[in-house]
Amino acid sequence: MARLDGKVALITGAASGIGRAAARLFAVEGAIVVGTDIQFIDDDVWRDDCGTESLFVHQDVTDEAQWTAVVARAAAHGGGLDILLNCAGINGAAGGDPPPQEPDVIGLDIWRQVNRVNAEGTLLGCRAAIPLLREGRGGAIVNISSIAAQKGWPVRTAYGASKAVVLQYTRTVARHCAESGWNIRCNAVLPGPIDTPMINPPKGKPLAGGDGRAGADHVPMKRYGDAMEVARPMLFLASDEARYITGVGLNVDGGIAALTVD
Repeated sequence: MARLDGKVALITGAASGIGRAAARLFAVEGAIVVGTDIQFIDDDVWRDDCGTESLFVHQDVTDEAQWTAVVARAAAHGGGLDILLNCAGINGAAGGDPPPQEPDVIGLDIWRQVNRVNAEGTLLGCRAAIPLLREGRGGAIVNISSIAAQKGWPVRTAYGASKAVVLQYTRTVARHCAESGWNIRCNAVLPGPIDTPMINPPKGKPLAGGDGRAGADHVPMKRYGDAMEVARPMLFLASDEARYITGVGLNVDGGIAALTVD
């Protein structure tokens, strides 16, 4: 028996990177996967990746009305909702020369854009999914924060702040659901540098690491992680194997969190 047999999983940011890896893995583990992204994916390609029962929906996670429609469609498609993965996110760099984010020069437009997608998108997703999870069998929410939530990262000021919001909000949702007596768990993963289009765009410069330089020299394991190395911990947190775990921020960072802070 697969770990997610009979469960319906809604996964944002599913067109690439960690979200795409999670969609594939969750499908292999028996889930009916409903993936969303602001990017488009051909339906046949999506079903080849995630199974004939899967569904892909175009979504802008910053649009409040779209969230209402997406969770309703996911529940109608799968006969309920059991899992939400909030994987959609941006770092403010789209390749080429990204706009500066150092605290003394960052533009308000970049701050707002990054926080709308990462922080507000996660808030809207949890808010929309909780009523369905509560009315059904309960379930699990897994959000993507970042090691940047715990470390100063001047070249990505907005990104780090937005991911700190996600981590704090995850803990708040976890406590609220537990104390309300709902069978809903909420946890987060905190990836380090993962080899995805966000950190290593196909066109443009690799994202600078914690030392301000491109590459993985600042990672104790001396390499980028793979998207599936984040998807697997998300699978654990979403599964019944983690049924006594809530409010956790799990570092998946090649050892960055173990570095001594000066």
